[in-house]
Amino acid sequence: MLIGKLFTDPVEQVGIALPSAALVAVFFNYREQIHPALLRLPDPFAASTAGALIFLVLTLAASLVIKRLSHDLLNTTYDYLYRDRKRLKSDSWYRRAQNLALSTNDPLLSKYHEALDRLRDNDNPVVAKVEALQIQSKLARSLTLILAIFSLVLFIEKLILLALVCGGVSGLMLASFCKERWAASEMVYQALYETYYRQERRHPIWTSPVIRIKKPAQQSRETESVE
Repeated sequence: MLIGKLFTDPVEQVGIALPSAALVAVFFNYREQIHPALLRLPDPFAASTAGALIFLVLTLAASLVIKRLSHDLLNTTYDYLYRDRKRLKSDSWYRRAQNLALSTNDPLLSKYHEALDRLRDNDNPVVAKVEALQIQSKLARSLTLILAIFSLVLFIEKLILLALVCGGVSGLMLASFCKERWAASEMVYQALYETYYRQERRHPIWTSPVIRIKKPAQQSRETESVE
């Protein structure tokens, strides 16, 4: 399933596979400094078929490792330290959508993905903007992990200044990941909220314990817009 997404999902390709390919390219360029025996590996940048195959295999392996680690570590960090704190705000679009019971109550399902799937089913134009934010957030998430690894390696090599620079940029990438992931989430819930009110204006339904009847909407212009 993870491999299939890397080949078919453009979000995964741009956000995870490309940074992984860059990491493998750095490995080949500096393999002599890592260990002299690694020079025996075919060079993928010298028109070598074997080298190109090794490059692709290592890129796929690095992509799977980065995806698994970043998903388990950084997504958990985002969920508990950033997202949940933001959701407590009374003026968030998530809170508004929840107050109208517009998303799933199933604890085994993701509220965000369920809401995004509903927007996709309705061909909502906001989906393209959300996917662009997802690409940016996954790219920032991958770079967070890669730069953190670089920072650790440089620290072990006693290159303290470079390690601090990589660590600082890694922190900035983590902040960017959290902000972009939250922006995508809020965009989804805002679109869901506004879609609900558009449908209510077209087909408003009043309910009673006995019957359900339809009546024309009687709303003023001031209350129709969603702010």
